[in-house]
Amino acid sequence: MRRLVALLMLSLAGSGACGASIQAVYEGDVRFEHCMALDSRPDVKPTIRRACWEEWQKFYTFGQTRDRVEFARIREKQLSTASDFDEGEWVSASARNSKAVPEPTSALAPPPMMLSTQDGGAPPADAGSAKVTEGGAEAMPGQSPPSSDCEEECQEAWNVCKEQCKTPACEKGCIARYKRCMRKCF
Repeated sequence: MRRLVALLMLSLAGSGACGASIQAVYEGDVRFEHCMALDSRPDVKPTIRRACWEEWQKFYTFGQTRDRVEFARIREKQLSTASDFDEGEWVSASARNSKAVPEPTSALAPPPMMLSTQDGGAPPADAGSAKVTEGGAEAMPGQSPPSSDCEEECQEAWNVCKEQCKTPACEKGCIARYKRCMRKCF
């Protein structure tokens, strides 16, 4: 019986030492993210990226998942064909500058408008029917809603401002002026 207990204690003590330590896994994670960050920067040469992935495979794969190890092998193989002789030519200019959406200007700012039309694709209003205004009163055909002349002035000023802008900051200023103008209308 004592022998069985001693054998059980010995096997439990030995099993705690198997596997990767938390420190080794952490260092592997940090280095993997470092190599991923280098991959996302077009100004970093391919040889530096390849060296990062090679180093990760040699020293930091212990305790890492198979998909990460496989990804590192694939990236190293992809980068082995790249050349540093053409400074910065490993990423095409169109791929470097093309973005689906503009860069954010502030974390608190709303996303920029991406529609090119003013009305957002609303169906045309029926000219023969009455429309309900914001106050609940009906506007008869041929009548314009309250403050519509002021709204048109704000729209024209916004269009002029937007045509003169070349930067997102300028466009943001145009939007702010348009909102102030519209508040005065109502």
